[in-house]
This record gives sequence, structure tokens and C-alpha cells, in this order.
Amino acid sequence: MSPGGHGRRAQRTPHPSAAGPVVAFWCRWALALAAVQLLLLGGLVAAQAVPNPPVVAALAAAVADGGYGPDYRSDRVGGRADGFTECVVLGYGVSSADDTRSLWFRATGGPRLESCQEGAVQVRALAAGASVVPPATYFRYWNGYSVITRPVLATLGVPGLRLVSGLLLALGGLALWQAARRRLGAPAALALVVPVAGATNALTTPALAFTHALSLAAVAAGVALTAVATGHRHLAGWRGAALGAGAAGALFAYVDLLTTPAMSWALCTAVAGAVAWRSTHGRHPAAASAARRSLVRALLAAGAAWPVAFGGTWVCRWVVAAAVQGPGVLTAVADKSAERLDGAGAAVDPAFGAPTSANVTYWWSTTATALPLLVVAAVAVVVALVLAVRRGGAPRLVVAALLAAPALLVPAWYEVLSNHSQVHAFFTYRSVPAAVGVVVAACAVACSAGAGERG
Repeated sequence: MSPGGHGRRAQRTPHPSAAGPVVAFWCRWALALAAVQLLLLGGLVAAQAVPNPPVVAALAAAVADGGYGPDYRSDRVGGRADGFTECVVLGYGVSSADDTRSLWFRATGGPRLESCQEGAVQVRALAAGASVVPPATYFRYWNGYSVITRPVLATLGVPGLRLVSGLLLALGGLALWQAARRRLGAPAALALVVPVAGATNALTTPALAFTHALSLAAVAAGVALTAVATGHRHLAGWRGAALGAGAAGALFAYVDLLTTPAMSWALCTAVAGAVAWRSTHGRHPAAASAARRSLVRALLAAGAAWPVAFGGTWVCRWVVAAAVQGPGVLTAVADKSAERLDGAGAAVDPAFGAPTSANVTYWWSTTATALPLLVVAAVAVVVALVLAVRRGGAPRLVVAALLAAPALLVPAWYEVLSNHSQVHAFFTYRSVPAAVGVVVAACAVACSAGAGERG
């Protein structure tokens, strides 16, 4: 009998469902993602509002001095630089003064000049005062890079745009390094940064393919944001992971042209899990099981939030374009998507494993630092795992395996987008060393000492 109950049966207070706050969070997350789309669209309209005459003048100067094109050239580290996409981006939104289409129509449709050789002809014609009104059909991507490229082109020209893209890449890399070092330690931060910086053509992209520099800057910034959000004391680990990875996926979809999505997805998910584990494990050695639960929740939250935000942002772009230009937009997108998923071609092997093999082979055969990186990575993994077992026993191997699991997102992406991953292996390969970095960072984090443990 409870005190004061006078013989009556004690009343039990109903407990609210534990799923309620989780569902409420994801509903708020979805609403925030929808609101972000309006901001992204506003940026696209603002970029298109930049006057074309100074942009045309900058392009004409680049055509004259050789700063525009060619389609492909050496990336100076053994591979190929993507000048084709660079020319596409330079010509995005450009048309002559007699283009009577509304700003809204052009922003949602995306007119662009042809690439490189044909584009150079159009640039010369525009500079001479001819009428060039390209169709507004480049709606497959958000083209959010134009928020940077068009105003910079109009004021600083192509050389200035290369400098700005290099600066953004450096700032993004610095943000990633600082965020990871503070929350995971220097060894793990090095593992996340060095493979991409030292075993790909990332450092030459500002000078030779600045569009890729902008995409890589978005990757780095997104990973840094995920690390900060996951470790924020008011976001409870997995909630921060979902917010950070979701923002990273949306940002990447906005500025990228499908270069290395697997890299962003894998790195964001891996960092979320690592920060969640370190944040919980570092409090007390008895919190080992709680730390593993926090790790798994963060991995699942980030691993789900990134593709939903990435895909949802992309679909919103198509829906907006279709609302302005008609349902033919969706048909065109569906056809191209089917081609990139499993379309046939002379350079495409339909066998399972072929896309992953093509990217690994390209990386291995064109990058002189691939072998040294793998040797150092193998040694680091062995040493880290030995230390992990000495410090925390066999359960640390489970932690390392969980933290390394996001590396599998890279081959999974390759296999799903088989056609694209094989045709464009000369730039999609960058996700391979990123996956190596995820594995090394996982082992480095798993061997880190917690409270009460000897280092």
C-alpha cells in the first residue's frame, strides 16, 4: 500500500513511448531539410542574376590565353584532369543580351554553353556581339557552384576563380583537420586527410579542374561539420550526427557534379561514429558498452541522414525544374539516371565487382604514392590493433570493425552506379584512398586510451 493511499491500489503513471522523441526529431529534421531547399534555390537565382557581359569578357580572355580547356590533360601526378566539366561550369548561365527568358526560367532550367572546343567558338561569338541563346536544359544538377563561379568570374576572371577554389579547398581541409584532431586525435585526423591529399590529384585540381576542388572543399567542410555537430553537448550524439551528415549531404548535392559522393558519405558516417564513441568512452572506462551503443546509433543516424539529404536535395532540383519547364524534365532525368546506374557501353563491364575493380585499378596504376600509402596504412592498422587489444581487450576489435564499416559504402556506391563509376573512374577513384583512410582512422580511434587507461 502506498503512503496516503487509504487502501486504494496505487496509480501508475504511464510512461511515454521512447519512440516519440525520436520520431519528433526526424520530423523536425525533414522540415529543416525542406526549408534548406528554399535557401539553395535562392542562391541559384542570385547567381543567375549576375550580369553576363563581364562573365563573357572573362571567358574571352581565358580562350585567348589558353586558360579555357582542353577537355582533358595530364593532372601532373599520373592521371587525367577533367577540363570538360570545367568548361561546362565556366559556361553555365551564359547567354547573349537578346535572351528574353526570365531570370526564374533561366535559374531553374540552367542554360549553358557547350564544352571546350564548341564552347570556345560560342565565347568568341558572344564577345563579338553575336546572338547565342543556349537551351535551358542543364537541370540534372543543382549547379550551386554558380553561387561562387559567376560572381568571381565577373570580377576576377578565370585565374581568380582558380585561386578562390584553391583557397576554399585549403580552408575546407584545414577545417576537417582541426575538427578531427580536436575530437579524435592527431593520428586519426592524419588518416582522414593524408590519403586524399597525398594519393590523389586533389592538390592539382584548383589549377587544372577547379570544379573538383570546389567539390572536395564541400566534402571536407561537410565532414568537419559532422564532427562538430556529433560532439556538441546539446545534440546527444546521434542527433548531431544526423544534423551534420544531413547538412553535408545537402551541401554536396548542391555544388557537386557527381564526382565523389561515396567519399563524402563514407567520411561523414565514419567521423560521426568515431566522435560519438570517443565522447562517451572518454568519460569513464565502465562506459564501454554505452560507448558502443552511442557509436552504433551515430553510424546509423549519419549513414541514413546523408543519402536522404543528398537524394532529397537532388530530387527537389528536378521537381522545381519540372514545375517550370514541364514533366519532360523528369523523363530526361530518369533516362540519364538509368544510363548511369547500369547503362551498357564499350568501357562498361556489367559483371559484379567490375566498377570497384576499375576504380582500384585506376588509382593503383596512375598514382605513384598508392603503394607507399598502402604499406604505411597496413603497418598503422596492425600497430593500432595491437595497442587496442592491450588497452581494452578483444572488445576493442569490435569497436575498430564498427568504425571501419563505413569504408564499405565506397564499393557499394561503385556497384550501384556501375556505368558512372567505370566511365568516370579517372575522378571517382578518389574515394578509394578515402576508404583506406577510414579504416586507418578507425583503428587509431579504437586504440585511443580512455579515462583510467594507460596510454
